[in-house]
Amino acid sequence: MVLATSIMIPKKTAIRSVVCFCHGYTDNVSFMKRVENMRLVEEGIAFCAIEYEGHGKSDGALGLITDWERLIDDVQAYFQETTLKRFHNIPAFLMGESMGGAVAYSVYNRIPDVFRGVVFICPMCKISDHMLPPAWVIRCIQWCIGPTGTSSWLGYLPISPSSSLHDVCYRVREKRDLVSRCPSVFARNPRLATARELIDVTQRISNSLGSFSAPFLVLHGQADLVTDPALSQALYEEACSQDKTIRLYEGMWHALTTGETEENTKIVFRDCIEWILARS
Repeated sequence: MVLATSIMIPKKTAIRSVVCFCHGYTDNVSFMKRVENMRLVEEGIAFCAIEYEGHGKSDGALGLITDWERLIDDVQAYFQETTLKRFHNIPAFLMGESMGGAVAYSVYNRIPDVFRGVVFICPMCKISDHMLPPAWVIRCIQWCIGPTGTSSWLGYLPISPSSSLHDVCYRVREKRDLVSRCPSVFARNPRLATARELIDVTQRISNSLGSFSAPFLVLHGQADLVTDPALSQALYEEACSQDKTIRLYEGMWHALTTGETEENTKIVFRDCIEWILARS
């Protein structure tokens, strides 16, 4: 199994900190994310990321997640080795966007000593109710394809009921059209195994918010129809962290860093950069 990785470092300034970025479902870091996150690099923040199995340029069936814990194993191993060997003694932070928020949450809980904090961008603490199929459909999916971590031919089928993500992620139409041209975009309904894994992990996260102790910044668009801003508010209120900040942006959608107007994108990155550098 070969997994694609990406590292960007500032050329004109010293490295002040490093962000370990966790992308969202069916997303990648080889396209628009690489362009937009140059804003971090220009401020002296190195950027490293890994594309999960079944995502971007990495191996695996596109859009397929059969075992959440194996995905976290891959991300943890890469970030742990990279921060130790490439960015030793440089303050490291996790940044997770959408499903990547759940990835960052899981990775931090495994190796909290590696990171000084976490930036959550519209995190998938829980999938919005209107994005989920009815409860009986969820039970049927779980019965048909087995418990988490297992896989069968049924798990590969892209037949999970779901709304179109692109139509509700990207506020700016031109950016929505651009991302749809990315060759690694999985433009079909979620595969059954993937739906099972995402539902399972969001249930576990939403039940464990009170024990989350990382310093964190959570950013969320109030008009987000994919992940629920109310759950980001719950993360902020319930987490036992002594250093926590929340920013809710009126009128902004789900893709805060790649789908908003230039003015809004600058606001989001300004908040991210200021928070990271204040703790570096």
